[in-house]
Amino acid sequence: MRQLEGYLSITPIAIDDTSDLREQVDQLSPGDIALFGTDQLGVPLDYLYIGLDPRDDYSEGRRNSINEVGFYDATSYCSGVPLATQPWAIKPYLTPRAALKDIDTMRHINSLEHPQAIRTFEPKGVIRLENREVAVITDFIQGVRSCDSLVDEYRETMLPEEKARLIARTAFATMHYFHSLEKPYTMNDAQIKNFAFTISTKPWCIDTETFQQTNKDSAKISRFVRDVGSCAYSMSGQYNYDGQRMLDSELIIEYFIKPYEEDIPNLYSYDTVDIARVSIEDLKQDIARGA
Repeated sequence: MRQLEGYLSITPIAIDDTSDLREQVDQLSPGDIALFGTDQLGVPLDYLYIGLDPRDDYSEGRRNSINEVGFYDATSYCSGVPLATQPWAIKPYLTPRAALKDIDTMRHINSLEHPQAIRTFEPKGVIRLENREVAVITDFIQGVRSCDSLVDEYRETMLPEEKARLIARTAFATMHYFHSLEKPYTMNDAQIKNFAFTISTKPWCIDTETFQQTNKDSAKISRFVRDVGSCAYSMSGQYNYDGQRMLDSELIIEYFIKPYEEDIPNLYSYDTVDIARVSIEDLKQDIARGA
């Protein structure tokens, strides 16, 4: 995990209007941090500075999915007096465009009103790094665990069946939710490292960078079934150190593929149902053969 060396004291800059972030982010100098909103803790941002204390322990449960994310305690100071400390995750992006797109995606996901809503981390601001990359600041919620970290815990033995069921059910619930929205999302990187659950085993979305809103027409249907296939093969491809498969084919089919397959008529329109059914049936047979 990369830590932001030299960022132990960062003066915050307010971004009042987040509707045109690109122009404002382009104006940031290396080392600048811009927080959304004009004040924090009732104190104008001009009077604050922020100290970052690296917290490697926050990566517990996400070791294989952090992808250069740094974890910190961010303490706000005013005139040298500490006011409050918040846990932050800071993720660098290759381009400002990718960072701003992900901010929009996270905000939209968290704004949705839905009885089965799955949330993601809340963006708090951005940092212009010394190499001129842009990093996005989000809140950090303890207890969120990625599915692959759960698998890793049992690499030396075997994954208990109840844990395997939790992974399959988490993947299904997450994928079904985003595919079923009125304006659906495809995940485009549906490996188990990108599925997660909270301490209460509720699904949680940990990485939205590759998410894309896509219409379910016949030209784009392959993007949705590709999500299902990527996830199924990712689960099927998990082995312990003795070379034994950790999630067996029957479990993947029963708790992930079949629930998705059974709801295809509700997920897709009349002219795409058959396309999805054929693709998922082929996938099911492939997984059953041990692929």
